[in-house]
Amino acid sequence: MRSKPVFSLLGIGSASLLLAACGGASTQSQAGTVHVEATDNACTLASTTSAAGPIAFDIANKGDQVTEFYLYGADGRVISEVENIAPGTSRSMTAQVTEPGKYTTACKPGMKGDGIRGDFTVTAAGAAAALAVPQGVASQYTVLEKEIKDAGGQTKVGPWRIAYIVEAAEPWYAAEGGHQHFRKPATGETHHIEIIPIEAATGRIVPDVPISVEVVDSTGKVADSKKLNFYYSEFFHYANNFSIPQAGTYTLRAKLDPPTFLRHGEENEPPKLAEGAQANFEHVELKPEG
Repeated sequence: MRSKPVFSLLGIGSASLLLAACGGASTQSQAGTVHVEATDNACTLASTTSAAGPIAFDIANKGDQVTEFYLYGADGRVISEVENIAPGTSRSMTAQVTEPGKYTTACKPGMKGDGIRGDFTVTAAGAAAALAVPQGVASQYTVLEKEIKDAGGQTKVGPWRIAYIVEAAEPWYAAEGGHQHFRKPATGETHHIEIIPIEAATGRIVPDVPISVEVVDSTGKVADSKKLNFYYSEFFHYANNFSIPQAGTYTLRAKLDPPTFLRHGEENEPPKLAEGAQANFEHVELKPEG
C-alpha cells in the first residue's frame, strides 16, 4: 500500500528543525541469535552481520512451502543447515563460525534449487563489541522499516517521523481481572492499523503518546475512528482493529497528543517533544481483509 501523505502541525515549534531519518539501530549482531523470516519468495534476516563465534539462527517459515536454511562459506561449502521447516513453524540452528569474512545465507522454499541467497558478514570476535547494539533492538528497527515499506508509509512533522502500517485485523492479549486473556478479532473488524511515532533526530520509538486515528472515505465521511493501544510485538507500536465497510481509497487521519512522560533538560532550553502533531495519509487503499 502506498500513500501521498499530507500533514499539519498542532503547535509544533520551529519549521526549520533539521530532521534525520531513523537509523540509530545497527544491523550488526554479536555472536547471538539472528532472526530469519522465510517466505515462498523472500528470505529476510534481521541482521546481516555478526561477530565470530557460535551464531544462532532462528528461522520462522511464513510461506506455504516446506523450507530449509543454509549458511555457506566463501568457497561454497555448507557451514550449517536446518531442513524440513514446515509452514507456520520455526526451527533453530547454531553455526560455529571462527573465521571472519564473507558468507552466504539461503532459504530454500520447496527444499530445492539454489534458494534465495543473501550476503552475510562475520567480523573478528572482539571487533564489533563497541559498536554493536543488542540483537533485539537491531531486529526491532529492521523489521519496522521493512513493514513500513511493504504495507504502509511515513512522513515527517517537525521533530516527529510518523509512520503507519495496515494489516488484517489481529488478535492480542488483553488484561482482564488481573490476568492476560487472548482476544480474537471481533466480528466486523477488518483491518489492524498501526501508527509508529518516532523521534526523527534519534530514530527512537516514542512511548506514552496518546494517539487517535480516523479513517475517512472519499466523500469525507468518517468510516471508523479509534483511540490506539500500545503493543508489545516485534517492534513497539500503537494500533487498534478497525471496521471498514467496503474496499476503497481512504485517508488515515492520525492525531498525536503531546507525550505524557516527564522530561529532563536545562532551564533555558525548550522541552523535547512537548507538542503533538497531525498526519493525514491520503490515497490509502484498504482492501477486504477479514
